[in-house]
Amino acid sequence: RKIPSVAFCTKRQKRCTMASSASVPNGGDDNAQQRQPTTMRLHLHSEISAAHASHGADHEDYQQYSEYCTRRLSRLRHGKAVRKELLHSRMYKGALSTKVAEGKEGTAVGSSKARHAYRALDLTNLPSEALSSHANYFWEPLFCAERCWAASMAVKAEGNEVDAGAGAGGDALGGNNPRKGWSPGKYRSQCVKRLRKAAKFAAILEELTTSTKTAPSANDAEAEENGAAEEAEAKPPVDEHTQMEAKAYASWMRGNLALEQNQWPTACGEYQTALTLCETLASDSRGSDGGDAMRQLELFDFFTTRAQNVIAPLLRYCHYELQEKGMSPTEKISFLRSSSSVSDAPNDPLQSKLHSLKAQTLQSQATGTSSMSQIVFRENTITVETKELRMAMLKIQDLKGDWEEAENGNSNNKSTGGSDAKFMALLNGYDDATSLANQELKQLAALKSGPAVNANKFQLANVVGYCKYQKLRLVMGRNEALADGIIRRNKRRGMTLKHFEEVAHLYDALLQDARAVAAVPGGGSPGDFDDGETLATGTTTEDEFLLEARANVLRLRSLRCYYLARMHGDPHIGRHAEALALLDQAESLALDASEEIGACDQMEGADTLLEGLEGVVEETRGEKCRVLAASYLSERSSARGSASGKPLLERLHDRDVPPAGTTPKLAHAPPRKKPMACKPSFFDVALNYVDEYPAEELERVLEEHGDGKAAASTGFLGWFRR
Repeated sequence: RKIPSVAFCTKRQKRCTMASSASVPNGGDDNAQQRQPTTMRLHLHSEISAAHASHGADHEDYQQYSEYCTRRLSRLRHGKAVRKELLHSRMYKGALSTKVAEGKEGTAVGSSKARHAYRALDLTNLPSEALSSHANYFWEPLFCAERCWAASMAVKAEGNEVDAGAGAGGDALGGNNPRKGWSPGKYRSQCVKRLRKAAKFAAILEELTTSTKTAPSANDAEAEENGAAEEAEAKPPVDEHTQMEAKAYASWMRGNLALEQNQWPTACGEYQTALTLCETLASDSRGSDGGDAMRQLELFDFFTTRAQNVIAPLLRYCHYELQEKGMSPTEKISFLRSSSSVSDAPNDPLQSKLHSLKAQTLQSQATGTSSMSQIVFRENTITVETKELRMAMLKIQDLKGDWEEAENGNSNNKSTGGSDAKFMALLNGYDDATSLANQELKQLAALKSGPAVNANKFQLANVVGYCKYQKLRLVMGRNEALADGIIRRNKRRGMTLKHFEEVAHLYDALLQDARAVAAVPGGGSPGDFDDGETLATGTTTEDEFLLEARANVLRLRSLRCYYLARMHGDPHIGRHAEALALLDQAESLALDASEEIGACDQMEGADTLLEGLEGVVEETRGEKCRVLAASYLSERSSARGSASGKPLLERLHDRDVPPAGTTPKLAHAPPRKKPMACKPSFFDVALNYVDEYPAEELERVLEEHGDGKAAASTGFLGWFRR
């Protein structure tokens, strides 16, 4: 038998941290034997998480992880220090870990007398002193439980593939599958069987961490024969942190077994215990004194993440299963929506349950009579005949209710994350319905025209127009609310150039959507669709809908021109001529839009729109006066450009403004020096106080600052060189 190398054993020893100064090897592939009665600390969950990440469990490759656990168990059991207690070989039948048959003391389980026959083990027979001597006594039951859990998950995943494939029998997988021909019930029973074994090994691990059994001695045997034996307790082999980790792991595994067996009360209790222990471990790791601070922070994040993302979703699912008894599908959906325990995590079982219930409800409503079997669009009542389209319309109705609830909640909580996601889901629902209607239109396009075919084309064209209109209406309402919010928030402080740019950009998008609304198909009558050419581009029927769409286009054009004019008239831009032209256009469009809206009898919110247009006209006229005044002042200041460079105290009587982009000066700081005339008598008086005349310094200053050419130019032509 090959002995593991020294380098491999040293690498394995790094996985165990000791509470005391004396270290005990972790990972168990070394040959060193240490029998010091120290208290160990083993990070069980960290070891499992690293194994999951490295061997496929995080990617649902449970078969690979099960094979890794088998190899790891072989290395753990063959360590020289622990092979006598961990190997299932009959050659070590005298070891303390040999399982004794009930009622037959001293008789090992197993009838074979061969040297290498199977030997049943019972690690709970080991005393606490022996358990504390090596970490492999704890890693062995842990990875036994992990191997059984991985095998259970692999069988469950294979059963799900069979259900989604060819049905019963497992023939969908093909090949040399050993479970070929199994029924769904066989897959389930095998999954439960492996989980039961995993829970048994997890319970053994929990019992080992709290073991207080002492080593047997000759005095204890004599006392037992005399009937005066006293139970002696030893110190547990691991510290309290490891005991809590083992209990949390065992509770989680028992919860998995109860969940698979549909024993919801038991699963709730076990998951609640595991959740509480993980939260306690996280708080203890954060608040412990001493040790590595980085390691403590890592443990805090690890246990917090495990509690929130692994155990909490399972606990919420069990609570839901307990409360759903006797509920109708509609009541279940309303309960799941109103439940604060539903999260957006992709692995939350409540989310999958909610989606499945919604799908069942939509199918039942689509097959029967529902409120979305008929729609009203452009003064026409359209019947939705196909089941797929009815389901799409019902889904849109459901998504719209979710979005409205999220909007009402965000108005109180001041958060928009969930509302934005539901809004995008609603828009995608309209796109799906439009795509379904267009596909059916393509199928009808190949048929010969007739009364029935034209009627179906007319209905589908109106369904397409209805979906497009509702989507554009939602987007336009959202964008206009954003623009009104920017204006309302900055009205008191004054809007800057950046605010005008944002509002103009929003109104540009609104104008594009309004033009798209005016071009949506629909309206008219089935007789207008005889040629079949107007289905793709929409009809041009002059109805109330088209008049309202055109009036809205004029209104948005007026607002866009107004805010573009405010941008051009800003002092940083200074394009006054363009601003005046845009203001004239905005006023003209606002008046035309008021006339068009007034002509629409059934337009929703017409009075509010008319009041807004009147306000735009008034603001446009006032803005014209401001732009004209700014233009006049800029022309005056450009004509007298030299005066604008003076400070304000020097040009109090000048009627000009400084150029755009400059800050006017109040005064020079420090004040500038001014030349003043001095009488010659002052210099005569000053000469009386000069003791020594600095002739050399004056000559040097004159040489530095004087004109050397003039001093050097002597001779007959010197006068001409000046």
